[in-house]
Amino acid sequence: MNLHHFNTYSSEDFLIDGDFLEIVSGGPNAIEDLKGKIPLKRFEIELAIEMLNNLQQPEFQQLPEIKLEQWNRILKHHKKRIRLKWFKYAASLLMIIGSGTFALFHFRQQPNIEKFAASTTVSYQDTELILADGRHVGISLKQSNVKYSADGAGVLVNDTTHMKQIVAEGAYNQMIVPHGKRSFIQLSDGTKVWINSGSRLVFLPVFKGNKREVFLEGEAYFEVAKDSKKPFYVRTDAYNVKVYGTRFDVQAYKSDNEYNTILLEGKVSLELKLGTSNSKEHFLLPNQKASLTDQKGNLLITEVANVDNYTAWKDGYLIFKNEPFPELLKRVSRYYNIIIIPNNQTSNNRLSGKLDLKDNPERVLDGLAVISKSRYAKQENQYVFYE
Repeated sequence: MNLHHFNTYSSEDFLIDGDFLEIVSGGPNAIEDLKGKIPLKRFEIELAIEMLNNLQQPEFQQLPEIKLEQWNRILKHHKKRIRLKWFKYAASLLMIIGSGTFALFHFRQQPNIEKFAASTTVSYQDTELILADGRHVGISLKQSNVKYSADGAGVLVNDTTHMKQIVAEGAYNQMIVPHGKRSFIQLSDGTKVWINSGSRLVFLPVFKGNKREVFLEGEAYFEVAKDSKKPFYVRTDAYNVKVYGTRFDVQAYKSDNEYNTILLEGKVSLELKLGTSNSKEHFLLPNQKASLTDQKGNLLITEVANVDNYTAWKDGYLIFKNEPFPELLKRVSRYYNIIIIPNNQTSNNRLSGKLDLKDNPERVLDGLAVISKSRYAKQENQYVFYE
């Protein structure tokens, strides 16, 4: 599809363009791809999406005159950002909706926390806590420890530093953990989260309303505090995890296209994001692992003999039993954000053992070389294992 004509579009131009509506109906990934191809129009695209999301709300299932009245309220809210010709477009869109031919009915509205995560770019250079007021709190230790007060206003870092923040509606906090480090955080409801290297957790400082939700990029292990009146959700860009029980691990590495959930205790369910409102709820029982195997949304659920092996990283270890050597190297590679290549001879090895995740990745590679009875050499910016 030729996107050249989009370079001159305003937000209202996008709203009446058939090509744009077709792209948006493909879901969040299609939208992000579009914004990446025409980055100078990111603002206009996001504003158009916000307007389209508003069209899907129940209040728009009304008589035409009521719809126009509500559109006027939306326009007042955005009066500094939208030109007056939008009134003409709004009327046209309402007619399209009334005829039942609007293609975006198949597009699924993103929760606010997902919109925030998608619109926020962070650096993984250092461990840092980003507060609602925009303050970046750097943490130098290899493993940080953060605890929130019950009202979300008080934050204790590494049992030494006390901070205060103003808790406002929709003001998210973020915990950023770079490669080679880990973090523990206790949320305001008492939920405990261990965050693995190269990961980000987005959350509200205090959970209000009828649900609790966080957004995860990377990997985290959860022990969720029980609250029958407020279900807990872990949202990722591929699926949502609804928590019925307490202990589980979620891997959501978008860069590696790897998504797994391992349940240790209790019960959770997964709802895939397929671009429509119809997605089956898949339940996990203890000692089961759910893996998203492809882009079509096929979910593979398997039994796991040693689930603790998947969560030993939170204590600073890698535990493996009869694991293929390339898979083990992949775990180490991800943790330290380094390139490791097995050769043809070592790629067939299966290993069992335990590794201490040290600050220096080469010390870990030394241990791998001993266990696998092989050697490695650094070649420019990568490590190559050989017999």
